[in-house]
Amino acid sequence: MTFRMICAVTMLVLVSGCGVENLIFAVWPPNLFDEPPAELGPFEVEEYRVAVPDGADGEPTGITMFKPVNATGPLPAFVWVLGSNVQAYYHQSLHETLASWGYAVIVPDARPLTFTDFQYHRRNTDLAKQAVQLAIDGELEVTVDANRIGLGGYSIGGTMALFAAAEDQRPQSVVLWAPTSSPFWTGVDPDALYPLVTADAYFLLAEFDHVEPPSGFPAELQQKLTAAESTVYIIPQGLHLFFQQPTTGDSPTDPFTDLTRFEQQGIAIERTRAYLDELFEIGRSEN
Repeated sequence: MTFRMICAVTMLVLVSGCGVENLIFAVWPPNLFDEPPAELGPFEVEEYRVAVPDGADGEPTGITMFKPVNATGPLPAFVWVLGSNVQAYYHQSLHETLASWGYAVIVPDARPLTFTDFQYHRRNTDLAKQAVQLAIDGELEVTVDANRIGLGGYSIGGTMALFAAAEDQRPQSVVLWAPTSSPFWTGVDPDALYPLVTADAYFLLAEFDHVEPPSGFPAELQQKLTAAESTVYIIPQGLHLFFQQPTTGDSPTDPFTDLTRFEQQGIAIERTRAYLDELFEIGRSEN
């Protein structure tokens, strides 16, 4: 959907008050693979929920956790920031794989997207920062290493992970799966925040991404992260929507690719883990 189309639909929503945003960014059912797309580590994985009655924006919220069973802490942690109506299970294999290699994976709920919420991006940024603090404080049923924390996200979730990294500089990395811009930002000033990001930025992009081509917003973003060191990997023949597991949003107009969603997920997950392992000086033999 083009910028002009999104703006037109947004104006319709503002005038009519209808929930058109739920048609544009629908919540799709899970698509769990029959087998892992990337190599699993030695740990069994426990998935559970942590209720947060006092969310950073003043409303109750929750966090989905993926914990390596019987791993000795403090553990490296990875906080995954959700984008527009994205659910934790959209990247189920990423979370399970990282946890199987000894990471505590933390996925705070995002607020449902409404075009009339003029603090939407601020709320989700603050919820991401709160998840980092709760992890450090030991409030998520796991002990994490405050010196080995990464942030990450897909699409606009990746961009909001950057906002969180700008305002909380304790995380050492931000992993960006096909980051996107927005027709408008609510409650945040991106151009004021980008220069404040000091964490290393790892861009995982898709060659055939027609939502945000690698030469578009991601390239602009790299130039704006003036205090961060950026690393870029472009998945050959990759698609924007193949960075998430649900298939419902796929369209016949998507570019043709010989790469499958399963294969792209495997590449993205393996490269994410390898990047974090190197950054945090974690060897497979340690697991």
